[in-house]
Amino acid sequence: MSGTSEHTTQVITENMEVAYPVKQSSYQAESRLRISREQLMFLHKIAKRILDISFSILLLIFVIPIFITIAIAIKATSKGPVFFRQERVGFKGNDFKIWKFRTMVVENSKREHQQFVQDLLKDEENEKSEELLKEYLTYLDKRLTSIGRILRASSLDELPQLFNILKGEMSFVGPRPHPVYEVDEYKEWYKRRLHVKPGLTGWSKINLRLTPKNYEEAILFDLWYVDHWSFLLDIRIMFLTVPFVLSMKDAH
Repeated sequence: MSGTSEHTTQVITENMEVAYPVKQSSYQAESRLRISREQLMFLHKIAKRILDISFSILLLIFVIPIFITIAIAIKATSKGPVFFRQERVGFKGNDFKIWKFRTMVVENSKREHQQFVQDLLKDEENEKSEELLKEYLTYLDKRLTSIGRILRASSLDELPQLFNILKGEMSFVGPRPHPVYEVDEYKEWYKRRLHVKPGLTGWSKINLRLTPKNYEEAILFDLWYVDHWSFLLDIRIMFLTVPFVLSMKDAH
C-alpha cells in the first residue's frame, strides 16, 4: 500500500511538472531575480555605510580649522553656546539629538516655531502660503545672528552633523530630519520618508530651498528618493550638492 502511494505521488508530481513547465520555470526565475535584487540592495547598504564612516572621518580631520574659526566667530558675535542640539526624528521614527552650529540668539523659544509648523501643516489648501512665508522670514530675521546668516546661507551650520553620521544616526544622503513636534503633525503619507536614514543633503535639498510655499513638494522629492534609492543615486546627489551649496541658491 505504501509503495502504491509513493508511486502515485511520483506520477502526480511528474504530471504537474509536465503540465506547468512554464509557470514553474517562471516562478523559479522570479525567485532568483528577487534574491539577486535583495543581495544587491544589501551590498548597496554596506557601501553606503562604509562611505558614511570613511568620508565623515576624513572630513572631520579636514574641517578642524573651519570648526575652530566658526566657533570663535559665534562666541565673538553673540552670547551662548557654540552648538545647538535638538531632538529630531530619524530612521523608522527613532529620535536622536542633532548637532548644528548655533545660528540664532539664545533667547529664542521653540514655541513660536512649533506654532508656525502646526499652522503650516494644517494649511492643506495652501491658502495662507504667502502669509506664512512672510511670517517665516520675519521669524528668521528677528532671531538670526550676523554670523548665523552666513552659516545658514552656506549650509556650514550643518557641519557638526558629521558626528551624527559617524554614529549612524544620519547618512550623507537622505531626507532632512524634522523636529519631533513637526513629525507629530505629519499627514499619514508623509511618514514614508522615515523609511530611510535622514541625511546631511538629499534629493529635495538639491532641487529646492524649503519654504512654506513648497513644503509638500519637498516631501514628494523625499518620497521619490525613498522609492528609487541606490548607492549610485547617493553618489550623484553628493556631487550635485557641491555646486548647489556654493551657489547659495535662494538662500535664506
